[in-house]
Amino acid sequence: MKTVFDVIRQPLVIGALVLSIFIVVGVYFGSHWYYGDVEPVEIPDVSVPTSPPRKQLSSSEIDLSGLQGESLTPQTESTPTPPSAEGESVDDFLAELSDEEKALLTAEVVEDSQPVSPFGFGPYPELPPDWPMQNIWEELETAYHNGGGNIEHELINRVLVKLWKRGEKVDSGVMEDKKVFPLYNDIIYVRWEEDEDEDGTSFRYLGEILCLPELGHYEEDIENGIVPSGIRVVEQDNAGLDPYSFLDLP
Repeated sequence: MKTVFDVIRQPLVIGALVLSIFIVVGVYFGSHWYYGDVEPVEIPDVSVPTSPPRKQLSSSEIDLSGLQGESLTPQTESTPTPPSAEGESVDDFLAELSDEEKALLTAEVVEDSQPVSPFGFGPYPELPPDWPMQNIWEELETAYHNGGGNIEHELINRVLVKLWKRGEKVDSGVMEDKKVFPLYNDIIYVRWEEDEDEDGTSFRYLGEILCLPELGHYEEDIENGIVPSGIRVVEQDNAGLDPYSFLDLP
């Protein structure tokens, strides 16, 4: 009986083993020559994100009041957007606007550029065309910044502008006891005081007058009971305007 070693030493078996070795070596070097060096590639583990489950809405939870017919686009009024620096020119942008859109855009520009009272009274009122001091609000703003203006100056001018628009052509006024007194060219506001002389006799004297400077020389006549021709003497307590009520200010 032949052993394993006897079988291996047979020429046929040795030739088969040699041939197998040549085939394996040939296949290895042939694939290496044809495909070149192949390095292993790591394939990342890609996980697909999952979306959260959508909430199912019942018909009672869906608001259909904003839908009109078959249109799903909300109809809202908005101000046209100006062209960007890299987009269309201003002329082209304005040419595409309707008259209504141009008016809306102009109104916004005017509102943004209109000065506003620092005391919470809102924008300054528009001045009448024949108002003698067309730069009154600019001067008032300058006075504020320089520390010279105050709330009384603004209230006086607001009252005078409103009176002018109503047909009362008065452009001067003073504020006394929280009331505005328009200074007309034919009115002197007076306040009488009482006192006693040495023997206890009471007498009345002119404690204060409010008027235009050119009417000040009538003070002595009025104190002596003489009313100048063409002049009206008015008690201060019965005159003057409460600026907040007159202007409907808070």
